[in-house]
Amino acid sequence: MKDYKDYSADDFIGDDSFIHWVKFPTEGGDGFWQTFIAENPHKREEIEEAIRFLKLFDDQPVALPPEKLYRLHQQINDRLDVPVSASTVHKIVTSRSKATRFYSYAAVITIALLAFASWWQFNTQSSDGLVKPVTVSKDSHAVNSRQEHVIPKGERSLITLEDGTQVWINADSKLEYSHDFLNGPTRDVYLQGEAYFDVTSDKSRPFIVHVQGVEIKVLGTAFNVKGYQGEHKIEATLVHGKISFSGASADNVTLAANQRAVFLTEKKRLLVENNVQTDNYTSWRKGVLVFDDQPLYEILPILERTFNVTIHTDQATSLDCRFTASINNMSLDEVLELFSTSDTIGYTILANEVYITGSFCDD
Repeated sequence: MKDYKDYSADDFIGDDSFIHWVKFPTEGGDGFWQTFIAENPHKREEIEEAIRFLKLFDDQPVALPPEKLYRLHQQINDRLDVPVSASTVHKIVTSRSKATRFYSYAAVITIALLAFASWWQFNTQSSDGLVKPVTVSKDSHAVNSRQEHVIPKGERSLITLEDGTQVWINADSKLEYSHDFLNGPTRDVYLQGEAYFDVTSDKSRPFIVHVQGVEIKVLGTAFNVKGYQGEHKIEATLVHGKISFSGASADNVTLAANQRAVFLTEKKRLLVENNVQTDNYTSWRKGVLVFDDQPLYEILPILERTFNVTIHTDQATSLDCRFTASINNMSLDEVLELFSTSDTIGYTILANEVYITGSFCDD
């Protein structure tokens, strides 16, 4: 979720959602931004400056010098294999010189439109709105001496490693391993994000998952690992077999079936839960999301990754509201309808931006 309170005029000009609202205003978008301005009147001048600039492009085309077009082309080519937000590109191309500021703004808008076109092509490949797994049997592509599987938001993937181990990789995640994966004393893989492993047994070569400094060591078992950047925790849920959890100042602990370990990276604290319902933490690979009395601030990032959207709420207090739900291969609209059972809740979808208005629970 985005926090616009610290945005400058430059930031607004480089924001996909803001550009879409200025160019294609709707009742939902108007309501969101009018509420934001009312609650943050000190941002009115910067928003109006950004609007004035964006409207310049309604009347006349802007020509960029050939050398700038070439650099933009290179930047776009470097980033089309993963989702790119205009705000990210804005940090790359924005010049602090007044003489080049106009061209920098134009570059931001150019890349924002190209990124939107890329998103549209990517998301319209599935006509029913469901998130479908993609199965591959070999390596996605090689990076230096490693094999790398990068799964963007909005997708899941099932891969089979050379030893027969199956790995379900969740949205917005990356798995890496060495070219000589089978030639060393251990089978090492490196995870960013979330994955479910069904490991082929080989007592002579333990299987080790590395995630943010933590090592999870197994011989042959099935378990789920979750460790997204920025969430400040690493989770491991064991379905069957045994695994050891160690590293990053965490105590070395061995998990048995139906146990779950959560390592809080900032507090350097390890928690272990017994007799957990493992399906709650592993069913995502079948397209099922399970929330068990979870706060909205934990649920929204999962929905954002699953459906490749950014979700905005106009009530900060709603983020502490707790929900229990099972979402079985639903479309984004169907999921949002679950939150709209009350007349006090509404939502609007603008491209890959979702605006939710109203209060989710009593204060």
